[in-house]
Amino acid sequence: MKLRLHGTEEECREVAARLAGIVEVLAISAPYPDRGASVLVRVYVEALIAAPVHVTSTTEPRPRGRRRALPPGGAS
Repeated sequence: MKLRLHGTEEECREVAARLAGIVEVLAISAPYPDRGASVLVRVYVEALIAAPVHVTSTTEPRPRGRRRALPPGGAS
C-alpha cells in the first residue's frame, strides 16, 4: 500500500509515526516541498496491512463449584 501524506513537515512526521502502530511501515520518504510559496510538504509512506492476530486458549476450563482452602477435616 502506498500513502501520500500532505501537511506541514511536523504533521507528516507525527502521522507517519502513528501509522507504524497500525500498519507495518516499510519505508518513509524524505519530505518533498510543495511548489510555490507553500509551507506544506508531501511525504510518501509504503506500508503493509499486518495480518490479524488470533489468540487461542490452551488451558482447561475452570471447574465450577466451591473450592476449599483447607482439606476436609481442617488443618493437619
